[in-house]
Amino acid sequence: MNQFLSWCLAHWSFVAFVLAIFIQITPAIKWNPFTALCKWIGSVITAETRHDITDLKTLVQEIRREIDENEKDRIRWEVLDFANACRNGVRHTKDEFHHIIALDGKYKKLLEKTHDVNGVFDAEYAYILDLYRERQEKNDFL
Repeated sequence: MNQFLSWCLAHWSFVAFVLAIFIQITPAIKWNPFTALCKWIGSVITAETRHDITDLKTLVQEIRREIDENEKDRIRWEVLDFANACRNGVRHTKDEFHHIIALDGKYKKLLEKTHDVNGVFDAEYAYILDLYRERQEKNDFL
């Protein structure tokens, strides 16, 4: 026992470190050196991975923006083309009108998401709605 106590006194810093790992002195002190050491080692090991994840998040946001822009362009083009066809005397089915009306809702959601405004689209969509109401009253869809 004396040898053990002598060894502990001679290596008091090691004994204190080991005790600090396993013994919590007071409940108010939440710091544990072993946990802090493990967290530091973990952060060093995963630093590159965290950097890669940040880069991937940025890339995903960029791709989402591009997809939203492409979808807005596609919807805008489809609605404007539909209105142009109507102005040129091309007749459409009721389902085609319903499809264009559904696209308007999607387009408005995309505009809200991207904080954009539209111009020509509203005027052409109003023309399509007027034509739809007229076709509904006369029941002369294609």
